[in-house]
Amino acid sequence: MSDDSKAQIESTITGFFQDLGAKLDTYAEDQVVIALDLLPRHMNNASQMHGGVMATLMDAAMGLCGTYSPTAEDRQVAITLSMNVNFTSPAVAGQRVRAVARCRSKGHKIFMATCDLLDEQGKLIAFGEGVFKRGALRRELP
Repeated sequence: MSDDSKAQIESTITGFFQDLGAKLDTYAEDQVVIALDLLPRHMNNASQMHGGVMATLMDAAMGLCGTYSPTAEDRQVAITLSMNVNFTSPAVAGQRVRAVARCRSKGHKIFMATCDLLDEQGKLIAFGEGVFKRGALRRELP
């Protein structure tokens, strides 16, 4: 996928994703990777990556992998029905983390995905899975 197409897809991911400063690194039918350079604002009171930031990255990556479309106009939104996250290691400000998501099963409306959150060395920080429902086309929403 070209950088322009990826940028168009990334621009359709609204809300907290944009506020975090996350970037769409890989957007393909078989895998989605979201990257984030950790800043002090992404940390909890123990100076480690906040669990809510971890969950948000993983949620966005899994939702994107099940709603893949080569064009931004035809991308559906994903509605998270359930999600489970397991935290395994801390990450600190200055590191770059990646949420790597893949779909496990795709139905007509419902899909299941899995995600690994990795640090720069590929160490597992968190992992999870989710069940999602495909919603409206992104172009049909404000």
